[in-house]
Amino acid sequence: MSKAMLKTMAAMAAVAAFMLPSAGRIAAAADAAPSAAAAPAPAVEEPGTRKFTLVSVEVDNTKFWLPSVIAVEQGDKVTLTLKNQVPGAGPSNQHGFTIPAYNIAEIVTPDAPKTVTFVADKPGVFQYFCQLHLAHIGGSLIVEPKK
Repeated sequence: MSKAMLKTMAAMAAVAAFMLPSAGRIAAAADAAPSAAAAPAPAVEEPGTRKFTLVSVEVDNTKFWLPSVIAVEQGDKVTLTLKNQVPGAGPSNQHGFTIPAYNIAEIVTPDAPKTVTFVADKPGVFQYFCQLHLAHIGGSLIVEPKK
């Protein structure tokens, strides 16, 4: 298992422990949207390439991008598949996804996943969130410095 994958798993475990009091509500959401609850580990197709699927879901009237933490190494080519699985219809069910530090800004609607590809050329921790609904909960992209 790669070092980046282990760090991603550790970060996800830390977030899960923090959210443990909400586990019952999250488990209920898992029944409603099974593919959103179990975020897959990043798929590594070739060295320096990382692929993730991020899903917008709703739990107790709060919208989240899951997983809430992804980690890569500086220089990695990153591909994000963005899916909106929040129930509802019409323009009000659009959700944004932005990583300002990487000039990424997308609008995602149900049944129309978006794919974003970029090179993680800056080390650090970068927030991602919905630029349309700032009260929604986003996450963090961790870019480990190249050794």
